[in-house]
Amino acid sequence: MKRAQLIDFGKPLVLNTASDPDPKDSEVLLEVLACGVCHSDLHIREGYYELGSGKKMWVKDRGVSLPLTPGHEVVGRILKIGSKVVGVSVGERFLVYPWIGCNACSECQADLPHLCASPKSLGVYQDGGYSDRILVPDQKWLIPIGNLKPEVACSYACAGLTAFSALKKALPLSEKETLVIIGAGGLGFFAAQIVRCLTNANIIFLDVDSDRLKKIGEFDSSFQTMNSSVGEAEIRKCTGTSGAKSVVDFVNNSETAALAFSLLSKNGKQICVGLFGGEVILQTPIIALKNLKIQGSYTGSPIELMELLNLVSSNRLLPVPIHLASLNDANSILDSMAGGKGLGRTVLIPTS
Repeated sequence: MKRAQLIDFGKPLVLNTASDPDPKDSEVLLEVLACGVCHSDLHIREGYYELGSGKKMWVKDRGVSLPLTPGHEVVGRILKIGSKVVGVSVGERFLVYPWIGCNACSECQADLPHLCASPKSLGVYQDGGYSDRILVPDQKWLIPIGNLKPEVACSYACAGLTAFSALKKALPLSEKETLVIIGAGGLGFFAAQIVRCLTNANIIFLDVDSDRLKKIGEFDSSFQTMNSSVGEAEIRKCTGTSGAKSVVDFVNNSETAALAFSLLSKNGKQICVGLFGGEVILQTPIIALKNLKIQGSYTGSPIELMELLNLVSSNRLLPVPIHLASLNDANSILDSMAGGKGLGRTVLIPTS
């Protein structure tokens, strides 16, 4: 099999080959038809997350070991199955739920493997989809995609799921209340695609990139789009007199986290999603006096992914811009992502 592997943190991925894995027991070997490129892949290549004040959280301290084949947004076709696999057949296509857990802890038992304390996520803790083959540890992580194209379905395993789960945490919202969404990049595009299926609230998108905001506005004419550089006072004028009932921050750096907090109304929620990193100082009495809730949101559950795919299959969602590339382009795509470039989602086609 052909793959792009991370051999050393902070250095480019290396193209190499290896023998195809032989699936055992409940394992399934897939031919990778499409693999989305995610900002988390860039963090893994760099080897750290920014924590602010010059501090870093090293991914190796989170259990990430090398060499590693990145890629967690995977659609594939079954090539071989283990001896205990039933109900699926060679040739069938599936989206892979990548946020695999230990299967034993309380979070896994509650069907929340993405919150497992001993995660085994594909493309993070074990080899992922920057390859023309991927070994899935158990058939239960395979989700049918019906008639969806692989390049469309793959990014719902992370980008779409992350946006969907975060938006659900921002609910309930009435049509008179305001939801602010910070970040009009990859996650922001999926949020724009999904949010009107969940709420009729007043929606404001914030970003510093005018081209991205223009594209977001094309999803729905009811969306307000603003450059966040105009400042809190101008943004607040558009939220209504009391502020935003919920703010979903897909950037989550020092500046956006502080902005999100400042925009909240009483009984408001700040949903922290992005991993761009930093630190923020909050006025703690305000949290109590305004009864505020600050919550993290990390990917989503298998049930949420199936809910999302049902929405996608219903044809109620407008398409997100997709750019196709080959495995040879993986490094240049990550370099472009590091520079904040690109609209929509880039998908690798390893067999091309």
